[in-house]
Amino acid sequence: METSWRDVESLWRLGVSTLSKTDNKTESHFVLLNKKTGKVASTNNWLLVLAARAHTSGDTSGILGLLPQGKAKKLLVSNELSTKMARRAKDGRLTDKISDQAVTLLPQLAVLFGEQHPIHKTVTRENFCLWVTKQLADETSFAFQNAINRGCEDLIQNTTGDKPRSARWWLDQIKKMQS
Repeated sequence: METSWRDVESLWRLGVSTLSKTDNKTESHFVLLNKKTGKVASTNNWLLVLAARAHTSGDTSGILGLLPQGKAKKLLVSNELSTKMARRAKDGRLTDKISDQAVTLLPQLAVLFGEQHPIHKTVTRENFCLWVTKQLADETSFAFQNAINRGCEDLIQNTTGDKPRSARWWLDQIKKMQS
């Protein structure tokens, strides 16, 4: 198997366009769509999309031949390769913005939790996350007012409905901070 720099450059450009995160509102990316439903396929991931795109363009030699071509070919029977517009906020992805807000707000919430937490109770991450959830759901709490004053409206208002973010969500944010 011979590999040329054209193949490497082609794969690199394809991968960068698939994986890049820019603030461009009109940016699109390739996805596998189910032919019957028109929804994103459950087996959609960047590697399979890259392999499917290489297969449909007929460029399967060189480094592109290392991609899972067989699986991509099988997926293309019931799915089609399509472009979708990326969902973005005004200045970046909304989920990135919300995670950044959580990271900046968590230390302040930890100080408030330490001041308000009873001495006889054990301090655990789970207790902290439950407390954060309750405080940010209560519009009269100091934590809620502090978050609003710091411009964390997206963090408080759950994008999936009126329910506040769960304790599990906050626990995941703490784990992201630690890694």
